[in-house]
Amino acid sequence: MLLAEFHLQAVNIIQILSLFTGLLGIALLAGERRYNGLILALLMQSLMMGFNLYEELNAGAVGWYITPAFSLSLGPIFYLLVRVLLVPEQPLTYRDSAHFLPTLMALPLTSYLQWMLLAGALSQLIYFALAFRWLKRYHAAMAEREADTESKGLHWLFNTLVVLLVLLILDMVRVNLQGITTEPFRSSWYLLDQSAFLLVLCVAIVGLIRQPALFNGLSEVEQTAAEPAPHEDNQATVIFQALDSQIREQQWYCQPRICLQDIAGYTGLSVKDISWSINTGGGISFADYINQLRINRVADLAKSMPDKTLLELAMDAGFSSKSSFNAVFKKHTGKTPGQYLTPLRARD
Repeated sequence: MLLAEFHLQAVNIIQILSLFTGLLGIALLAGERRYNGLILALLMQSLMMGFNLYEELNAGAVGWYITPAFSLSLGPIFYLLVRVLLVPEQPLTYRDSAHFLPTLMALPLTSYLQWMLLAGALSQLIYFALAFRWLKRYHAAMAEREADTESKGLHWLFNTLVVLLVLLILDMVRVNLQGITTEPFRSSWYLLDQSAFLLVLCVAIVGLIRQPALFNGLSEVEQTAAEPAPHEDNQATVIFQALDSQIREQQWYCQPRICLQDIAGYTGLSVKDISWSINTGGGISFADYINQLRINRVADLAKSMPDKTLLELAMDAGFSSKSSFNAVFKKHTGKTPGQYLTPLRARD
């Protein structure tokens, strides 16, 4: 028997749960091109968990270990996951399999454990940097398209991917420190590490199923940005001034979740025209422009309506949540809403 005699530990139970959670996620997400990168990640994660579980339960009886070679696949998996989620128009192809050639080449060399771990660490750092560039592009694209992306729940997966990146880096550190740490410390760290991965895995799968329209913005914004400018740059200021006057007069910025498409519908201008005029003529992103108008609105309301709470003022100005209200004020003024608005009320 393959598992003639073994004793399950807490970490092994976590591994079994992770394995079946990964397989369940594959079954639930299959058929959607955007999730191909995640499906690949779940497949590799399930395989790694399966081999890892087998090797740990048969410690000493296994002559050839496979899991050390998987350290060379973690970076490519994370990179491809992020890339396909953000830009499903660039689906996985056979050419992407080249990212996993080092893993296959490393299989006969797993006995050189420390060298294998070092190569895996370098590979992960390179691919993490590439993936982070995609995440930054997504963040910039959302700033061009939405004034309040948090209210639509678009940040949760971004944050989940960042947490996953941190966990992968910590796991890389853990593996490379195994030779100088004590057994109780290694076991506890390993258990926490596997438990955190399982939690992130569940959050990602559940969130993607509940919000299938995530990341519908990067390709559209970048494609629009790649098109020729609609007018000469010297016209940008004129268009922006007219647009700014209309937005202020109609107070469209007070609408929660306002986006470029909404402004285009109100004015009859194209999304390209609006984005270009604000960026070039105003020298600011769409999100920063709208949020600056909201801050000015809150300041005016704080002086004219001193009896209203800060949250009431925020809602009147178009902020959709307390957290976004606080974050925007901190970013634009360097102060919390209370620090910024209390002196204005005291003057009156």
